[in-house]
Amino acid sequence: MIMFLAQNHSAMTHLPIASAVLGAVAALAALFLGRKEIYWAWAVLSIVAFVTVLPTVATGIAAAKGRLNEDGKPYIQQGFFVSNLPANARILRHQVLGISGVAVAAVLAFLGISTLRGRVPNKIVVALLAMLLAILWGLGAFMGGKELWGPDTFPGFH
Repeated sequence: MIMFLAQNHSAMTHLPIASAVLGAVAALAALFLGRKEIYWAWAVLSIVAFVTVLPTVATGIAAAKGRLNEDGKPYIQQGFFVSNLPANARILRHQVLGISGVAVAAVLAFLGISTLRGRVPNKIVVALLAMLLAILWGLGAFMGGKELWGPDTFPGFH
């Protein structure tokens, strides 16, 4: 089961990232256009981003458990994060950005649910948090993708 989860981490990352980016666009558009439909779109996209990131985190933890060092021995993982070794620096940053984004996504999902229930959170705060989430997950995804598909780990692209 853990192998199945680990192998599907990269596939699971696309929906939360796309939802976060589209949510950020909707939050920014709501600032300037002021239409409640756009704000509702942001709310739904924020909830979708949070719900779909949960399996992404589970598969990411499984993928981190399967990392091997130069000797072919597994890295020691401390909780959710790989151990703080120089060889793990890039993947550790990837994990920290991803988990930080999960915390921001949880706040945005809460605000999105509040919006759908009739409350009106501060639109500037929502736009800033939505942009922060898109940046956190965008950078984290770039680092994770580079770790998986970069020339250091995928020599077929040299």
